[in-house]
Amino acid sequence: MFKKKILLLIIPSIVLIFNALIIFNPSEIMIAARGGAILWFNNVLPSLLPFMIGTNLMLRLGVVNFIGALLEPVMKPLFGVSGRGAFAFAMGAISGYPIGAQVCATLREGEEISQVETQRLLSFVNNSGPLFIIGAVGAGMFGDEQVGYFILTTTLTGSILSGMLFKFYGREKGEKEKNKKIKLTRRVAASRDPFGKILSESIMKSLESLLMIAGFIILFSVLLKILELVGVIITLATLLCTLGVPGGEELISAAIYGFFEITNGASRLAEHGVSKSSVILCAALVSFGGMSIFSQSVAFLSKTDVKPSVFFAAKLLNAAITTVAGFIIYPFWNFGAGEVEQVTPVFAMTSPISTLVLSTIICGMIVLTIFITTLAANIKSAYKKRKNHI
Repeated sequence: MFKKKILLLIIPSIVLIFNALIIFNPSEIMIAARGGAILWFNNVLPSLLPFMIGTNLMLRLGVVNFIGALLEPVMKPLFGVSGRGAFAFAMGAISGYPIGAQVCATLREGEEISQVETQRLLSFVNNSGPLFIIGAVGAGMFGDEQVGYFILTTTLTGSILSGMLFKFYGREKGEKEKNKKIKLTRRVAASRDPFGKILSESIMKSLESLLMIAGFIILFSVLLKILELVGVIITLATLLCTLGVPGGEELISAAIYGFFEITNGASRLAEHGVSKSSVILCAALVSFGGMSIFSQSVAFLSKTDVKPSVFFAAKLLNAAITTVAGFIIYPFWNFGAGEVEQVTPVFAMTSPISTLVLSTIICGMIVLTIFITTLAANIKSAYKKRKNHI
């Protein structure tokens, strides 16, 4: 009760100070907010919209159940989750965060998976996509595609190993659910609604999700600017440096930026060039995702019984394993082979339209592959039934 009263005093005070700083620094705050809005429009909207629509379509059409049945023998022994988790992992790895968290939230809301299974899934499915890592971070910021491939390799390694370790999370609770023979319903099974209705609802839900993401990106852009204006970041960096944290004030400062918002942090780390410390630190931050991505993911999961604290611990574990993997792999990596002459600040794309086209093509290929696989399975099943009747 006492803690609740303290929070009721602290939170409004922080919000009041936040708003006051916005009023006293309108020009800087407006520039920061505009930067966040431009980042969302140029990068996030065109790269995530096709995947969000495709993901919602596949969930509504019951594709996830087919994939679940197909990959159950792989997912269960490795990660302690049902085959449906493979769909969340695939979409999260290809399209980037927060798609993995969104899929987990949808599956949990539809009671397709249990609470324990959702927590296990979140330890390895909510990752950055290759479009951002290779294009934006590698080629765009560091000027070397090999940096992007290195970060992609280490982050995926960190995710998979984290998922394997989290297999042991909630084992007792999972056994109790199994013993009680709790049968999860299948509300996310194939919908009987007309395809036109399913498509329109999928588009509307995707746009609603993207608008929420836009709000978080702008909010954290403003928050970072406020922390910068009041000197919190430089003070914290100096303090950590004094306490013996290696890397120097500039590198630590870049890491603090990345802890809050990954794009800003990765860009500042890239200013230090392709060095062991900057590249591995960038990989760890990309693996964690930053507080902006974490907040977006928690917003999707807010309607479920998922514990944000466990999810946060999982992301920290993910970052730690990625760091260790980075130190092991770094000496064997051939940096400089993929250098690009002209560095561009975003997804190594010339415009949002080109990013949207590429994302749509990738998403279309995924949907087409799943459709062909499903069709082949149905034909095989029909052939077997006919053969048995004969």
